[in-house]
Parts: sequence; structure tokens; C-alpha cells
Amino acid sequence: MSTNERPRPKFFILNESREIALVVVTAAVVALVGAINHDFLALQNLHFMLLNSVVLCVVALGQTMVIATRGIDLSVAPLMGLTAVVCGLLAGSNGLPLWGAVLIALAIGLVLGTFNGVLVASLKIPPIITTLGTYSLFGGLTFIYSDGTQVYQVPPDYAAFGNSGVFGLPLPAPVLVLLIVTALCWAMMGHSRFGRAILAVGNNASAAYNAGIPVIWIRISVYALSGVFASLAGLIFVCYTGSATVTTGTGDHIELQSIAVALVGGTAIAGGRASLIGTVLAGLFLSVVLTALVFLRVPPIWYSAGEGLMILVAVQNGLRRRKVSAS
Repeated sequence: MSTNERPRPKFFILNESREIALVVVTAAVVALVGAINHDFLALQNLHFMLLNSVVLCVVALGQTMVIATRGIDLSVAPLMGLTAVVCGLLAGSNGLPLWGAVLIALAIGLVLGTFNGVLVASLKIPPIITTLGTYSLFGGLTFIYSDGTQVYQVPPDYAAFGNSGVFGLPLPAPVLVLLIVTALCWAMMGHSRFGRAILAVGNNASAAYNAGIPVIWIRISVYALSGVFASLAGLIFVCYTGSATVTTGTGDHIELQSIAVALVGGTAIAGGRASLIGTVLAGLFLSVVLTALVFLRVPPIWYSAGEGLMILVAVQNGLRRRKVSAS
């Protein structure tokens, strides 16, 4: 490296081998399972997998930023479910327009995500304890609001947004939303002081504070963003499925899936490093694998075990890489 060349931030030092491996393995799984069961390659199933991965990836992008600050957000699952139920019921009973649902979803995520951030950053409650508590709180709010009522259908404009293309493009609108959100997060993390501050807080919060970085505000902000993304995912979910229940999000353990996706994608559990592209690729990989297990008739009891194993392997790999880089 020349004396005039500045070292790149850790955000730009993408683990290209990991990301290439995710692409290769995902393609291999699709080809292998498709050869075993041709229905796996049906357009309807590929459409379903793609939309499922959008929901997971949107949640995981918020989780990635939280983990990058050495935090964790377990409340994304019930928050996603709460938004899906609220927007779905308001759309069905009150005729809430889609643009109104977007505003409500963003407001719910922002308020409840900020609530998480204040508990973690201002009151100094450990993130896992905070979000475990709000996991139950947000889930309880879903039960209270819905009174056990389920969403069975949504207005045509919701369904069109969830399943149809936009601007003449063949891709469903949620995929376009994911691409836009990913691009915005990439620009924010890699080209803004806020993004650099997130990584600095994750590396060493005390040093970041001494350098003048508003650590409390940064931590509150990432939890607020995580809440917004979880709520956005909830709205996307109810639009493309046309249904939502009190177990939406929690029933599929979206909180564990989002953590696994972020870690497998290359985000360090100890903070200070994040790979948004890796997160999206890992989200697509997990969605493909879970769908493949259904077509291979693997008992559902193994799904959660596999997700847990992914988290353990990703954490161990991250800690090993940290030790190697520190030596």
C-alpha cells in the first residue's frame, strides 16, 4: 500500500469468498433439489421463495446494524406480527388505503424500536434482556389489539403490491423495495458519518465516546431502524400472503432467522463489522434451504435445530476470525 492510500473502512472489506460461497451454495441447492423434485423449480414456488426471502432480508438488514453495535434485537418477530395484524385489520374493516398502511407501519416500527433503544442506551439494560422483555410486550399488544381476530384477506391494492410487478418490471414490488432499502443502507453504512459511527461504537464504545461520537444516540438510532425495518417486513408479509395472525413472525422464529442471516452473511457478533450484501445473500440462502427441506419432506422439528446450528457455526467462525486478525 502506498503512503498516500488510506485504509478502507471495515465495511468495504467485504468477505468476497463468503459471499461468493453463498451464491454458489444457494445455486447448488436449487439445482440439486430441483433435480430431485421438479415442482421445486415451478414458477409459483420460486415466486414464493423470493417473497419469503424479501421479508427475512428486510428484517435482517435492521438486525445487522444492531449487531454491528454489539447489540441484538429479539423483538423484531412480534413487532413484525403486530404491524401485519394492525395494518391487515385496518385495511379489511376500515378500508385503510395502502399509503396509510405504510405510514402506520413506519410509525409503529419507529416508536417501538426507539423504545427498545432508550431502554438499551439510556437505561443501560442489556440488549438481550431488553428485547426479550419487549418480545413478550409487543406480542401481548398484538393479542390485545386483535382480540384473537385473524386477517384472512386484504384489499386488491394490497395484494397487487405484494405480488405484482411495478413500472412494467417482472419483479414483484417487494423485491424492488428490498433493493431500494439495501441500496440506502449500503450508502448510509459506507458513505456517511452515521455509518462509520455505528462501526466505531461496535468496535469500542468508550473510544468512540472519547472521539466525540454520540454513542447513546447511535444506539437508539439503530434500534429505531431495526423497528422500522421489522414493521416494513410485516406490511410486506400481509400484502403478499393476504393473511396475518397473532403468531406471525414469532411462529417462524424470524428473530432467530434474522440473527442467523446477519452472522452467516459476515456481520461480527462482537460488533464493528457488517456486510449488508452478505446479509441479503444469506437471507436468500436460508429461504431456499427452508423451502427445500419442505420439498424433501424433512420433519419440521429439524428446521429450528438447523437455524440454531447456523448461528453457532457463524459465531464460532466470527470469533476465530477476530482472534486471527488480532494476532
